[in-house]
Amino acid sequence: METKKRQKLKRFIKELEQIRGRHTELVSVYVPADYDMIKIIQHLQQEQGTAENIKDKTTRLHVIDSLEKAIRHLRLYKKTPENGLAVFAGNIGAQEGKTDLKVWSIEPPDPIATRLYRCDQTFVIDILKEQLEVKDYYGLVVMDNREATIGILKGTLIQELNNMTSGVPGKIKAGGQCESFGTLVQLSSGEIVKIENMHNPHIVKSATLNSLSLDDSPVIDKWFVDKKQIYKITTRHPKLINECSKDHIFYVFENQKFKEKSADELKVGDCLIMPERINVKGKLQKFNVEKYYNSFLINREGRNLLIKKRKNLKLLQRELAKKLGLTQTTISYYEIARLNPSKEEMSKICNFFSLDLNKYLKNYTKPFFYKGVAVKLPNKLDKDLAQFLGYFAGDGNSEEDRITFSEQNKQVALYYKNKFGKFFNLNPRYRFREKKNYHQIRFISRPLVRFIKEEFPEIKDKNNPEIPQKILISKDDVVAGFLRGIFDAEGHASLSNGEIGIGSINKTLIGQIHLLLMRFSIISSFTEWDNRQNPYSKKPIFKLKISEKESISNFIKFIGFSSDKKAKKLKKLLENKKGRSNVRQILPVGLKIKEALNNYKIRLDSLRTSNFLNNQGMISKAVFKNRILNKIRVRDKELYNQLKKFYESNLLPVKISKIEIINKPLKMVDISIKNQNFIANGLIVHNSQQRFARLREGAAHDFYQRIAEYVNKEFYNKPEIKGIILGGPGPTKYTFLDGDYLNNEVKKKVVGVKDLSYTGEFGLHELVDKSHDLLAKEAVTEEKNLLNRFFVMLAKEPEKTTYGKDRTKKALEYGAVDLLLLSEDLDDETTDELTNIAEKFNTKVEIISIDTNEGKQLKELGRIASILRFALNQ
Repeated sequence: METKKRQKLKRFIKELEQIRGRHTELVSVYVPADYDMIKIIQHLQQEQGTAENIKDKTTRLHVIDSLEKAIRHLRLYKKTPENGLAVFAGNIGAQEGKTDLKVWSIEPPDPIATRLYRCDQTFVIDILKEQLEVKDYYGLVVMDNREATIGILKGTLIQELNNMTSGVPGKIKAGGQCESFGTLVQLSSGEIVKIENMHNPHIVKSATLNSLSLDDSPVIDKWFVDKKQIYKITTRHPKLINECSKDHIFYVFENQKFKEKSADELKVGDCLIMPERINVKGKLQKFNVEKYYNSFLINREGRNLLIKKRKNLKLLQRELAKKLGLTQTTISYYEIARLNPSKEEMSKICNFFSLDLNKYLKNYTKPFFYKGVAVKLPNKLDKDLAQFLGYFAGDGNSEEDRITFSEQNKQVALYYKNKFGKFFNLNPRYRFREKKNYHQIRFISRPLVRFIKEEFPEIKDKNNPEIPQKILISKDDVVAGFLRGIFDAEGHASLSNGEIGIGSINKTLIGQIHLLLMRFSIISSFTEWDNRQNPYSKKPIFKLKISEKESISNFIKFIGFSSDKKAKKLKKLLENKKGRSNVRQILPVGLKIKEALNNYKIRLDSLRTSNFLNNQGMISKAVFKNRILNKIRVRDKELYNQLKKFYESNLLPVKISKIEIINKPLKMVDISIKNQNFIANGLIVHNSQQRFARLREGAAHDFYQRIAEYVNKEFYNKPEIKGIILGGPGPTKYTFLDGDYLNNEVKKKVVGVKDLSYTGEFGLHELVDKSHDLLAKEAVTEEKNLLNRFFVMLAKEPEKTTYGKDRTKKALEYGAVDLLLLSEDLDDETTDELTNIAEKFNTKVEIISIDTNEGKQLKELGRIASILRFALNQ
């Protein structure tokens, strides 16, 4: 039913409801569609004769006269209207003895199927009320593992039918296995995220223990929990640190297999696990760099477009200039290409004409360079740009129009000056600051500064600088470039300590570098240094140390230093290293391997690995390959393939060296992963207790059955239901829908499933909001679209909107209103007044319900709003 017809019918019913006769003297007549009008008139004439028998004189006269009034009104119709006719007549005189006969009629929006005549103390309006009711509706179900809300959508009305809670125990009730704030989690996209910022639908890197490899797995849920104790677990070879609650579960490799132990069950010497390498596909990052330049040359096509837009709005140059805060001369010069607009001015022009700024700059302009100095901004993130960003993250700082580097090594300073002067097509300034004993390089370019600040905002965040997300999700060559830059700025190679190192007071930055290095199988130790004796800073220093031979080799191969001096040290450092590794070791499966060797009758004494084979010691991958794999390869290929999987395993053992218990109240974070584990600060940790998971699973099954019973009862065998929409946070809704819970006929009616942020009443409204594709032709979506159009216009072009009676009425009288929005809650007198004015100017009028959130917003704005054809000078 059209909104206007619905509103007219509601007002008609409302008027009749307020009328009461003194006696049974109010006449109601319903003429069905296609029924002969003459027969209805004849019927009423017969009823006039019957009314002569009414004993009370006053009542008798009122009924006869009301019937006569109705008959005369019916004779005005040559034939019955298409949908039939409803006629009402009666005395509405307020005082006894005074007669005021009146007749009402309406052609209803839907056909009348019932023929009826009745004389009563009130008018019969139930038949009309039925037409107001929305007969078809949608079923709504929103749920997660704790709560479910079932409702219906009728027209624009969202009605809650039932709300039920699960009784599924939350993980907090099990003790809440938690990690501390700031713990870094590796995502499959390459991002490295603090655990407190994790959420569905993040996908993490997770271990598959059967294949000894890493896979991807989604985050299901997250909780914040208050704890009173922290367990600080430290490992060696490499040194890693994990701070967690006492009930947090770790994988421990013990007695030839993986076991699950909580933090309070761990002991020094236990073997935890870590990945040897983190593989990330990465994506190419592209930029639209035109917007960063200072001013622009507009081509002829672009100038013609602006002139056309201005003329379409019937604006003179001086009128446009006034609206933009410019001069008429400026507008004129833009249009004849005698002046080049700045970025700010281009933004004003594009916003006024509703043009996309970035698309306009790309298609119709090219940068204008002062004195012909053309800075070249890259349109994609490559290895060279990443190296510049890494160096900037370590040693750079920026002002409004320049980026400055301070470097101790002249060769490195000149390297970056020459390499990136050419890269950006700039001539960087170089000088030696003798008093401060460093070399300074300056890249002077406002577009370059804007480009870096906007595309990589994390890099110089004053509060907590981090590696930019665009670097993290890029391909390995880009990541390698960034690491080279930051190691050039802050890294060192030490022959005396036998290590490559980097340090910072920024714990997050060092933690991110630690995980980034693992993309190249570079394994580093994470250490924290007490810095309280430093007179310049009391903050602790966080350091990474790379000391294992293969990791140093990988560093040289993939990253390296730009400094010739450091590069020579690297080469010497690698030469000094022994082949054995305390870091890259085989999981302690010696007894399994011994058994396999015995089955193939291999002499064990020839392998010189008795401690490992008897589970009395560890063995590096290099030694395992040289002493076992290479010898077996020529003897037995089948056995070789069996043992090779341990060598190729992406999971490494790492022993606990220290466990500290810190009594300190702290808010911590617990996350749930589908594959039940994730990488936290470089260690692979568990995320749920199996025994508790079984309790949750059973309770969840019972909960799903209760939901299904109610949904089946409400929505089964209901032809008026147009479909069921299911939604909720996380995967619970899919588990419910895929399981054998719903009746097959009910399941067939499910027309869509939506991801939501809420359950409960908010969830029902969010489900409707996110189902615009399924409800495109429904009244609720049409109404929401109208109001969203108004609110967007109110935010972007407020001068082309009005709200409130006075301003809107003024705009209507000028013929400026394109769309008039009236709340159904608005009084009839004002509705009629504004509607009548609107009809004179062919203005579209929409009556908005107060069932939706948008409709309630309109009510709060004064019940009246409009979108204008053109702006008015208010």
